[in-house]
Amino acid sequence: MAGGRGRTGKASRSAGRIAGWCVLAILLSAPCGAGTVRAAGGLSPAALLGRQLFFDSGLSASGRQSCASCHDPANHYAPANARRVQMGGAALDRAGIRAVPTLTYRDENPDFSVSLENPDESASGPGGGYDWDGRMPSVAAQSASPLTTPFEMANPDLAAVRARVRRNPDYVQTFTKLFGADIFATPDRLVQAMGTALAAFQHEDTSFHPYSSKYDFYTRGQATLSAQEQRGMALFNDADRANCASCHTAGQGPGRDGATSVGQFTDFFFKDIGVPANPDNAPAGHRGYDMGLCGPLRADLTLARDPANRAYCGLFMTPTLRNVASRHVFFHNGALKSLRDVVEFYVTRDTDPDRWYGRQDAALPYDGLPPDLRGNVDRADMPFAAQTRGGRPILSEREVDDLVAFLKTLTDGYRIPSVQAK
Repeated sequence: MAGGRGRTGKASRSAGRIAGWCVLAILLSAPCGAGTVRAAGGLSPAALLGRQLFFDSGLSASGRQSCASCHDPANHYAPANARRVQMGGAALDRAGIRAVPTLTYRDENPDFSVSLENPDESASGPGGGYDWDGRMPSVAAQSASPLTTPFEMANPDLAAVRARVRRNPDYVQTFTKLFGADIFATPDRLVQAMGTALAAFQHEDTSFHPYSSKYDFYTRGQATLSAQEQRGMALFNDADRANCASCHTAGQGPGRDGATSVGQFTDFFFKDIGVPANPDNAPAGHRGYDMGLCGPLRADLTLARDPANRAYCGLFMTPTLRNVASRHVFFHNGALKSLRDVVEFYVTRDTDPDRWYGRQDAALPYDGLPPDLRGNVDRADMPFAAQTRGGRPILSEREVDDLVAFLKTLTDGYRIPSVQAK
């Protein structure tokens, strides 16, 4: 088995969070120690403010969109609909560029680096950060960014955000109490505080990281996987077959500030797996392609800055597989709409490329990148390494079903069946 939430991981995770809350305590001018910033119900005053901000549609230009509009708590903080991208903007008529990811299990990412150290001692590479392209340095920064993103909450500038907050006397009182009398002095300072509060909510509220899936109960010895689920787990971990665990790490990985990430089912690294293009939401990026680390949303690794950045083009962060079975669209562009299709894509991408890319004569048919950059697509790792056009898929139909069955055990909210009294 590929790990679970062992004691060492729990201790490291707690230590990392305590360090984070010491920083927050400093921001709030509060003493750093257990319970000093906590309120009734287990959330600190900052987290309670963050919860209020998270559900407040009045903070958007449309007056109809909040964080929760796209990150629905009822669907593990991911979209509840099947749109490939979500709509936003001042009139809710602008399509986003990428599929909205879940906010669950996003509190331990390492800092972004183009040469992040790989804990399995394999070669280092781009990893860390937040969002599909890792451009955001923290949960706080990620949380505040939609306020002024044109295709999200669409405020024209930070001053407009400050004006919206000031209209609410309760906000004025709470922000002043938590962050000081001059918190409204500059828009930058206020929005930074909003990000801090939103991050506190996501860090402290256990609904963002409940570890309550059947797999979690299984690792604690409190649940039993079915024969099919066990077969799927074996395939998941088999480096010579499905090889999912090589990127979707189920054990300990590199966490933030030296803490260990426990059971996140991602290694936080970036790869190009040749996801099919989604013509419904082609971004205004390089030649109309979404280039991942090379743009259009990330600006520091573009080809215009340095042609050597071509090695980063098309790379996107490995997403967590926790709650993946509850999603309605998959990959950074929402190209696929069923979990079974996702698994079949991995095992037939190169045996039957026409299914995924249409009929093409090109040796590298991957249509998510310009032809001259398609060499970035991973063809060396399993299961891709075993694939040739017209060849036999590495997994049978039954094995695909087994793997899907295991992935469904990663959905939070599992209830242990009650034992019927005889």
